[in-house]
Amino acid sequence: MSSVLEMPLVRFLTTRHAMPVLHDLSEADSGLVLLFLPSHARVHLETPDIAAVMPELLTLCNQYVHEMLYGAVADSVLEAFLLHVLDSPQLPALVLLKQRQPVGVISRMRDWDDYKQRLQALLREAHCSVFIEEKS
Repeated sequence: MSSVLEMPLVRFLTTRHAMPVLHDLSEADSGLVLLFLPSHARVHLETPDIAAVMPELLTLCNQYVHEMLYGAVADSVLEAFLLHVLDSPQLPALVLLKQRQPVGVISRMRDWDDYKQRLQALLREAHCSVFIEEKS
């Protein structure tokens, strides 16, 4: 069985977008990181979908915060560790890290507005200045 990291859209994140594959939180950038947990233990149908939109989610976030937000992909060891620490979120998932610590998680594939709202909430929780306009 091949690794989930070899899936074309996941591999695209690490090659074309130069996102590192992290084995440990200490390897993460010290600022803001959107970490992709691709579901190593059981290949999931939503994994390529999230991999496909992750660069766009980073672009969205970087339009609305003062500091740069980077992307990364968790290897199976880091994913297992975070599953334990984050009380077993559903995979695949995105985890927002600030100063190498998890702030929160967004499980599974979401529609664009849901991603926007959840990312805005996580960025606020991380005490970032967020410029996403509120919808009334």
